[in-house]
Amino acid sequence: MVSKSSNEHMVSALSLKSIKKKRELESSINHTQINPEDLPKDDFTFEQLKHFWDYCADEFYKTGRMLMASTMNMAQLTLKDNVLQIEFPNTGSKISFEENLYDLVSFIHRKLNNYHLKFDVKVNEQATFKKVYTLEDKLNYLKEINPVLDDLIKTFDLDIKP
Repeated sequence: MVSKSSNEHMVSALSLKSIKKKRELESSINHTQINPEDLPKDDFTFEQLKHFWDYCADEFYKTGRMLMASTMNMAQLTLKDNVLQIEFPNTGSKISFEENLYDLVSFIHRKLNNYHLKFDVKVNEQATFKKVYTLEDKLNYLKEINPVLDDLIKTFDLDIKP
């Protein structure tokens, strides 16, 4: 049973009093706007960035977010003018990475003390095909490099069948 004294200060969520109290509460909260230009912008090197990147990947792994750690380890990083370009081999990796991007960005901004660093995530799906070379292909390649090889084969009567 609810006592009457504790029920006196309760207001129905749909009443005019509750709306008035909500507005008073919102106006009493100090809404401070942070100017992005006022945030720190310390210099850093790519090695420092890579160190914190690897540390964060290890932390993700230790906390059970193995997929994020794996995608971070396979990413190709390049740094150009406070923009970290992150390339992934496929769209699935990019999507998986972007799900946890907020945690990573806030961590790296804090550690580098540079809040002007931007992250650019891209997919590079250029498939690299590995061709299997036959013995004939290898021999022809070596002959292109050194044409005297053909003379050596004839001189010593080597049994090399192209």
